[in-house]
Parts: sequence; C-alpha cells; structure tokens
Amino acid sequence: MLDLDGRARALVHDLAIAPMWRECFDRLLAEAVSLPDSGRILLIECGTGGLAIELAHRLRETGAVTASDSDPARLQIARDKRQVAKLDNLRLVETRYLVDDPVEDGYDLVVGDASLLAADALEPMLALLRDQVGEDGQVVAYVVARGSFDEFFSIFWEALYECDLAETLAAPLEAMLRVHPTQADLSAQAASAGLHGVRVMVGKEIFRFDSGQEFLESPLIAGYWLDRWLSIVPPAYLDTVKASVRDLIDRDRGDYPFEVSLKAALLTGRAIPVCADEDEPEDETGLELDDAGAGNAI
Repeated sequence: MLDLDGRARALVHDLAIAPMWRECFDRLLAEAVSLPDSGRILLIECGTGGLAIELAHRLRETGAVTASDSDPARLQIARDKRQVAKLDNLRLVETRYLVDDPVEDGYDLVVGDASLLAADALEPMLALLRDQVGEDGQVVAYVVARGSFDEFFSIFWEALYECDLAETLAAPLEAMLRVHPTQADLSAQAASAGLHGVRVMVGKEIFRFDSGQEFLESPLIAGYWLDRWLSIVPPAYLDTVKASVRDLIDRDRGDYPFEVSLKAALLTGRAIPVCADEDEPEDETGLELDDAGAGNAI
C-alpha cells in the first residue's frame, strides 16, 4: 500500500482513484437506475463525494442527500467540496454512525460502494443497505465480480513459477481467484440480506499501463490491490516476485500497453417483494455490458 498519511491518501483517491475507478460504477448506475428527481438518497462509502455533490445539485430544491464514508480524511474532502458548492441539502457522516442515525421511513434510494472493500465486507454492506432503505425504495451496490484482474493473475502465476513458488502457492492462489463473487453469488447474498427483485449487471472496464513499473506503482494498484495479491508470498520473496511480475509484463506486452480488466458489477434490488403486476422480475436478470455499454442478457 502507498506509504502516505491519511490526508495524502485521500487526495490521491480524489485525483487519481475516483476518476479511474469509481466513475466506472457511477456510469453503470446512470445506465441501469432511474435516478429520482426528488426524495432522499443515501450513499455509503461515498469516497471524496463526487457523486454526492452531483446528486445534491440535482435535488437542491426537491430532496436531500446523506453521504457516508469510513475514511475521515476522504469525508473531509467531501465536506470541503460541499462548502464550495454551498449545498445545504447534503449531509456527511462517518459510516460507523449510520446505524445510530436512522431516517424515519428510510431512504428512497440507497447506494453502497463495496468495490474497494475486502470481499467479506459485502454481506454486512448489503444488510446495512437493507436496513436503511424505505418501503418503496431501491438498493444499489457496487461490487467487483469474479473474472476481474485475470490478466494480472496470469502474469502472477508465471512470476511464482519463475521464483520456484508455484507449487507451494498453488492453493492460496486458486483461493484468491475465487475471492470475488459470481453473479449467482451476488444474487444469493442479496436474497439472504432480504432483498427482492434482484438484478445484477456487469460492465467490463479496461485499465492500461505503459510498463510493468507503472502498473506496480499505479495509485490504484499500489494503493488498493497489490498488497492483497502479494499477501500469499513469503516476505523473503516479495522483492523477487515483484521484479519478476514487472519484467514479465514488459516482456509480454511488447510495444503495447499492459491491459488489465475489471468486471464492475452493479446489484440492484428492493427491500420488499415486487408485486406480480410490476415489470421488474422477482428473479435475477444478469446482464453483461460490452465495452460500448450496451446490455446483453446472459
């Protein structure tokens, strides 16, 4: 992880991570969900507040937005943005305080971003979303789906082989490949959390890096993912494995950028069963979005 203090990490998130990462999911939200023109919206893990500011502007005369984040430094940047925008309909609060800060009758739309959290954080996130949404409201969750970063894992396997670690680390590497949920997993977890009319959409996003070193030092990779991936490597081998990953990327990419794909999943549902005469189905409808953003049923 990048060796920065909280404020510096929050600034990196605002300037580098949010445009590169968060906006992938925000685009899916805009394509899949009809955002309300009035009412109350809750954003959980809002980052540095980009979407919160946008929605508060949208609802300036007709509604209110509450946004939370677990990182106080990111939340402070969101507060600074709110002050500049002069938005009195945007409330910002640390995520840990949401349970003790309920809104009467719940929110009309609740959006939770679990995409940068550990995989086991999704279940409590879905429960929190379910508890905060109102009777007729909609729940949305941002999640990383299985199949993300496969290009890196192919390189990682080769690096482990070169370092004589492939046999030793085969089992933990296989487990790591299964950390992110499939669409069926997401539907099952949503149902367990009490959500109905669940839909799961997946959009494929491509990140490009001009060298192995750029990949390893990217704020996105170094700041959020690299330590997780390398956690299975014995400490004495870390530098050797990282050097091997860097060299393999440069060797394999030739004159082209190294591309890594993200399966950005958007889960939507409601807290009460959908009436039979409504258009929204009770069972999951999985959609795979191509690079142009068009949805195709799978």
